[in-house]
Amino acid sequence: MADAVVQVASELVACACRFTTSPEVYVCLRYREHAFRVVLYDAHPRHQHPRLAAACDARRRSALRLSACVVRACGGDWGFGDAREPGGGTRMWAVLPREGARAYLVGSHTNE
Repeated sequence: MADAVVQVASELVACACRFTTSPEVYVCLRYREHAFRVVLYDAHPRHQHPRLAAACDARRRSALRLSACVVRACGGDWGFGDAREPGGGTRMWAVLPREGARAYLVGSHTNE
């Protein structure tokens, strides 16, 4: 599972650091119900103006393109939205099912 999990977690952290207005981000890694879950919170608040919010969402989605591909290849799910925690900000998350993550990149390892 390590290849997929490391790829997704590192890209989520990089994205959070790129968007946050704070020197800190919160990262939670958890294995539960046969899936690895990665959750990040950053201090970047949701824009109130609809056009700014849409533009910011598009930038964040673009920054997470590779993670989206990895998660999709593993049969998982991902997303981002308003943090429900005190202080606000943005919550990003990815769920990688164990079997899908274990099979990730198997084809590239068969020649080793």
